[in-house]
Amino acid sequence: MQYQVIHSQIELNKFVSNISQAQVVALDTEFMRRRTLYPEVALIQVFAANQLALIDPLLELDFTVLWDVFKNPNILKILHSPSEDIEVFQKFAGFVPNPIFDTQFALQVLGKGNCIGFANMVKTILEVEIDKSESRTNWLQRPLTQKQLDYAASDVFYLMPCFEHIYELIKERDLVDIVIKESELIASKRAFSVPDDQVYLDIKNAWQLKSRDLAVLKELAAWRRAKAHRKNLALSFVLKEHTMVEIAKRRPTSLNGLRSVPGIETMEVNRSGKEIVACIEKGRLVSEPHCPKKLLRLIDYPEYKKAAKQLTAHIKQVADDNEIPADVLASKKQINQLISWNWKKTAEERASLLKPDLLQPWRYEMVKLAISEWDV
Repeated sequence: MQYQVIHSQIELNKFVSNISQAQVVALDTEFMRRRTLYPEVALIQVFAANQLALIDPLLELDFTVLWDVFKNPNILKILHSPSEDIEVFQKFAGFVPNPIFDTQFALQVLGKGNCIGFANMVKTILEVEIDKSESRTNWLQRPLTQKQLDYAASDVFYLMPCFEHIYELIKERDLVDIVIKESELIASKRAFSVPDDQVYLDIKNAWQLKSRDLAVLKELAAWRRAKAHRKNLALSFVLKEHTMVEIAKRRPTSLNGLRSVPGIETMEVNRSGKEIVACIEKGRLVSEPHCPKKLLRLIDYPEYKKAAKQLTAHIKQVADDNEIPADVLASKKQINQLISWNWKKTAEERASLLKPDLLQPWRYEMVKLAISEWDV
């Protein structure tokens, strides 16, 4: 396995020139995500036209020529399980490479199993054992070790022949478009931001709270996300979810009262105590008619089990007709997402949110007749 490590603009420009006519590019990134909200990109690996390069994004380089390749709609970008790589590109480059062929999802479509890791894919298809010991290493350190560089290069070196094998199977089944559209859906979901007034709905155990408590949680959830973005801190490092629920239940009016909330950490009070108390006060001042209604779980709806069973049966039939696994067409989570969209979201809320996966391409084209009564 031969590769070059690119350190200069001249090297980058020459490499890009050499691969610019390629039809397929194998792509990967290494990044760190410790306490930050956003992944910190540390390395970009590219393999095309029999040339493999490791590109250091920490250098002061002009990446325009590389971005042009990644944006080129005539060049297929190959990644394995690209969800986090998509987020890396959204943050670092300001766009997502397109079109993307996800080898992991393609294997799922082919019925080869869910969430197959890269090493398992390489072992199964190429009968090669690869060393994954560097996967949790510090990729932001400089200089990178030889072992790190070899590991990073292998991720795209072996990805290409795996793709070639998988692509032929997908092409035979006329499913290439489905694989590409799935990555487009992931990108749109990664880029979407839930409106501030609905962030609290995704807080675990929010259903336990009363209406007034939810008014406080609503303020806390919007504040926490805003601070996480502002400080580039992981949400849990601003305030943990279970702590938010406890605060909303007790609604302390002072820092001393806040310190007595079960589970709250001294660091959380010292760093954000005044802001938290201000959120509590804002929630207290919401008039009763304007407090959020108590939240219901799907299992609280008498018709839920029947509806879920019917939807599952309809979707399984569609999946069988199209010869793809039913849980790829619609997982239990995606079925629940559609039911929640109908039963729990108002028309106003739906207008400000992304539609459920089952109402998005490619799935909608397949299931629209089977789920017509749920299409709102």
